[in-house]
Amino acid sequence: MNRAIIGVGVGILLFAFALIAFPIAVTGQEQFDLEQEAGLYLIAPALGVVLIGSISDDPRVTTVGGAFGNPDLGSVRPDPRRGPLGAAPPIAYHPNEAVACRFCGTIIAPDLAQCPRCARARACRSCGRPLGIVLDRATCPACARPEPFCNCVRLTARPGPSPALGRRV
Repeated sequence: MNRAIIGVGVGILLFAFALIAFPIAVTGQEQFDLEQEAGLYLIAPALGVVLIGSISDDPRVTTVGGAFGNPDLGSVRPDPRRGPLGAAPPIAYHPNEAVACRFCGTIIAPDLAQCPRCARARACRSCGRPLGIVLDRATCPACARPEPFCNCVRLTARPGPSPALGRRV
């Protein structure tokens, strides 16, 4: 809220009311005069200036990035040497990207949880578990979130037989 602009708007509004009341207070005539008409025309711009002042920023408190001496600069802007706090790592895929079925190779739309050809469950691209459907969205069954927002622990590939087990020494 910019109090300077609101003060100008209130001043114009008071001037408009003074113009409306002037003929009645000074001459005692209750006749519609030019001053009253000018006062009525000034009410709308005065209210507009008051509304603009109520939604605009105060230049003494917030300025363009603190370029003109913002007193709140240190508390608003984080330290650029430190990374963002609590930022999650980005997902490695686009949420609207189609997926190929790992069993039959059919392209599966990202909003489907099953392959349209072989009807097998599609694997979650974040954690690898088979997806389910909740409210027509492909949802990870472990965390009950839509696939792009899955926060499960990543499943690792199962280790195969060790090459040392098959050989005799």
